[in-house]
Amino acid sequence: MNTTSTLDLILFGGEPDDDGPDYDGLDAEAREAIAEAAGTGVRAALWIRTLAERQDDEGNRRCLERYARAVERILSREIVLDRDGPLEGELLYELDPAHFTLQRPGTGPMDLRPAERVALAAIGAATASAPGLAANHTLGTDLPRVVALISHTLAVGGAPTPTTLPC
Repeated sequence: MNTTSTLDLILFGGEPDDDGPDYDGLDAEAREAIAEAAGTGVRAALWIRTLAERQDDEGNRRCLERYARAVERILSREIVLDRDGPLEGELLYELDPAHFTLQRPGTGPMDLRPAERVALAAIGAATASAPGLAANHTLGTDLPRVVALISHTLAVGGAPTPTTLPC
């Protein structure tokens, strides 16, 4: 069974050379939750990229771009059935709120409103929790809650709603 999707084509940098995660054996509820998580990850990444575009400092722009890529990748590719625990490593590091809450040496402060900073932190925390749900076998019940939290957080941060996104 080919499990690739159009989302596989938009992700970049460091993906494994395979045909996507294997979701054989999942019930329809879990499959729907995973698809919704991927869509929400793309939407969140788009919003984060708009924040990156308005940064004057190149380092701050790159930092938010990495954050957007991590959110998109985790919600689109890292919710896999063979995961035996929570997310670890470089992707988790990229979600650290210190990247956008603290001023890094040699850079200016990030141009972010307080609500945007809170939204970024909440998106990162919720995103980091999503892959561990597969290990707990709660994708169908808990993943929709995580996705709803991210969607609400996007609204708090001022992201456009799905109906107002450009086609």
